[in-house]
Order: sequence, then C-alpha cells, then structure tokens
Amino acid sequence: MDASSLQRMRIYLHLIPIFGIVPSIWTLYGQRADQIEEVEEARLKSASRLSVLLGLSCICAIALLGASSSTQTSEVTSLRFLISASFVGSGYFLLNVGLMFRVAKGQSIRLPGVSQFSRRLP
Repeated sequence: MDASSLQRMRIYLHLIPIFGIVPSIWTLYGQRADQIEEVEEARLKSASRLSVLLGLSCICAIALLGASSSTQTSEVTSLRFLISASFVGSGYFLLNVGLMFRVAKGQSIRLPGVSQFSRRLP
C-alpha cells in the first residue's frame, strides 16, 4: 500500500457515520504522529473536524427533535417531529457516503459554510 491509499483509508475511517467520530476526536486531541507529512496531516485534520461537526450536530438535532416530539400532546405533531428526525439521520448518512465517494475520486470534501465553521474547532 502506498502513502496516498493509506491516507485515503484513514479519511474513510473518519467519515464512517457515528463511529467515525471517535477516531476523529482522537486525531484532533490525541498524540501526533511524527511520520505523517504536514500536507497529509492537514487534510486528515480537516476531515476530522468536519466529521466531528457533522456527527455532533446530527446527534443534537435528532435528540432535540425526539425530545420535542415527546412533549407534544397531538399525535400528528409528534409524528412530524419524528419524521423530521428520521430525515436528519438519513441525510447525515447519505452526506457521509457522498463524502466517501468524493474521497475515492480524489476530490475535495469541503462543504460550503460547514467547512468554514469546522475550521474553528481545535
């Protein structure tokens, strides 16, 4: 395996829905490896920041929609919140799969607005 395919596999690992948050946090806050080149490390950290931001925002949105559905007295309104939560979850999974395809093609995984906001993470 060459360095670029190994780097691509590491980015795939970070983009796995829900489970990729753990290695992403480890990359951002854990020990740094000296053998990784600066360009590859910057690309991996960018993917890690994006993964953490997308994952945590999806988890928060689903939790808030689920909590608000349980407080509604009308079953129709409660069902609307639950359907919205399922759309958020499905969108998160599809977005991560789309980002994985972009990595496979060698394209950028930047998302307008989201990538700029994720740069504020450490």
